[in-house]
Amino acid sequence: MSSETTTTPATQQQPTLLGQTVSPGVAYGPVFVRSEDFGDAPQRSLQGDEIDAELARLDSAARAARVGLVHQRDNLAERFHEDQRRIFDAHLKILEDPAVEADIRNRIRDGIPLEASVRDVLQVYERLCQVVETEGMRNKLADLRDVAWRLLQHCDRGKAPAAAEATSRQGSVLVVHELSVSDLTEALEQGVAAILAEAGTMGSHGTILTRAAGIPALIGVAGIREAVDGAQSLLVDGESGQVWVDPKPELVSSSLGRVAEQQAAEALGPARLADGTEVKLSSAVASPAEARRAANSGVTQIGLYRTELPLIQRQGRPREDSLVQFHTKVLRSAESVQVRLPDLDASTGLTRFFAPGVGDAKLGPRGVRVLLAHPDMLGLQLRALLRASEGGPLRLAVPAVVDPLDLSRVREAVDNAREELRLEGADVSHNPALGVVFETPASALLARELMAESDFSLLGLDAFCEHLAGSDADSRDPVVRTLATRPHPAVLRAVRKLVQLAEGRDQSLTVYGERLADDAWIPLLIGLGVRRFALRPGILREVHGRLGGIDLELCESTAERAARARSAEEIAALIPGAWR
Repeated sequence: MSSETTTTPATQQQPTLLGQTVSPGVAYGPVFVRSEDFGDAPQRSLQGDEIDAELARLDSAARAARVGLVHQRDNLAERFHEDQRRIFDAHLKILEDPAVEADIRNRIRDGIPLEASVRDVLQVYERLCQVVETEGMRNKLADLRDVAWRLLQHCDRGKAPAAAEATSRQGSVLVVHELSVSDLTEALEQGVAAILAEAGTMGSHGTILTRAAGIPALIGVAGIREAVDGAQSLLVDGESGQVWVDPKPELVSSSLGRVAEQQAAEALGPARLADGTEVKLSSAVASPAEARRAANSGVTQIGLYRTELPLIQRQGRPREDSLVQFHTKVLRSAESVQVRLPDLDASTGLTRFFAPGVGDAKLGPRGVRVLLAHPDMLGLQLRALLRASEGGPLRLAVPAVVDPLDLSRVREAVDNAREELRLEGADVSHNPALGVVFETPASALLARELMAESDFSLLGLDAFCEHLAGSDADSRDPVVRTLATRPHPAVLRAVRKLVQLAEGRDQSLTVYGERLADDAWIPLLIGLGVRRFALRPGILREVHGRLGGIDLELCESTAERAARARSAEEIAALIPGAWR
């Protein structure tokens, strides 16, 4: 798009550049330019044993890149629907492509260092794509560049940014050459305010996911990298496609003030069904940026705060003070926050907690088992959360619980952390409420005993469906994948039991999970008696709008028939057309 300028009457300051809108929104922040250089590839030739060492370095980097990509896919799963999540799988296929790997290995065997081999292979594919100049080929090339970048990030001479550098990007405007999946995942993890790209297409995978994530972003901003050379800040208007370099303070104030007024006017009120029945919607977040986004929609409660991100960003060794700062931002953003203690599994690649070859990420060590196996890490998390609560109420949910003993051990750890902080002079007057996260068949069968030992409950719908049906939502087998995602009688009957037990104890039960983005799940769960949902910020407004057209009697009658069904196929036939 042209970089011609237009005047802004309110401020008389012209935008510096124009771009094509990927995702609307207004953002202001310091400039951060991501280098598109693939590093200074060594020019010397490898000799003798160096070749074997370089091949081993390739294996190590490829393994780390795969683990990192799988983790990002899983950690960000609730932001995207199923088709969008498969974009990550497409990148995994490139990482695992034997032809690409063979090309790199052959160059290393010829004495070319790893970084230079990756660069050479990429250049070969770039020339091939130039022969067939179509948007589809450009998008494929963008994916290949992205995967090459991921691979080099995990080489000794191409490391990912240090934690301190990553933290400094929070609230910044990221400037890149071409919007990639890596750019988006880093932006989400680091709290970037907006993304500007010189190039790119609306059909690229990076663009598709950025639009779904809702981060203000523009592509085709010609000359942006030169324009920001020496600049301090950027103002981005995703609605108009305008960009201001080092904008005047009055323009920034006017633009952000306009956004605040819009958000106040569009704030979500109480969610109600067609007959007036109230349904409590809260947000499911993993970072301060997501918490702010939910708060800007008028949602005052966080029903699920996933606390894994700072642990993973710092390779399992975060500092307590950094954790306190991170958690404080989230806790202060809402009236009430339900905090899920870190739910880690082997897919995170954290070697401090998981030995290589530890086994299946979903059925191996995870959740409370990892917390209890590493009491120092659990204690650090509890201390940081207690400090971040600033003496106020705190609700802590324990993930992947199997029996009441899990809760008892965590409660003991909470008491120890409180006593430590009390002796240090901290305000720990409130005893945290302890909740259970239902995800496994064992927890469902012991629900009565678990609820007797807890103060509130959460239901992780995605994991619950997978474990009850013995299936994997990420499977490449469509039959297995369908079993894990469609409503099944066993799941509905188990949920009904949990609802009845929670009501009998006057205990809250909040359901969260990506399944809630599918039209049929929420009406069915409402029909079973669920009245609390924690949703990712990106679908809060959509679900809120849908609830007003949902008939409670239809929900209840359909859910009752579905729970009595004998198969998922029978349930599918019962679903009203409006829910599909």
